[in-house]
Amino acid sequence: MQQRYCECGHPVTVAYVVTDKGIKHLYQPRAKMIKLMQCPACGKPINIDNLR
Repeated sequence: MQQRYCECGHPVTVAYVVTDKGIKHLYQPRAKMIKLMQCPACGKPINIDNLR
């Protein structure tokens, strides 16, 4: 797992999971969310390439 940050500065935990179809990114895995679609702080869509 890796701690990343949204453009607004809100922390986002990212887990990298290797599957037969490639690497999947799971956001907030401790919260058991398969995919977090937007930042809970600012509402922007979360994209692994835009996280700091």
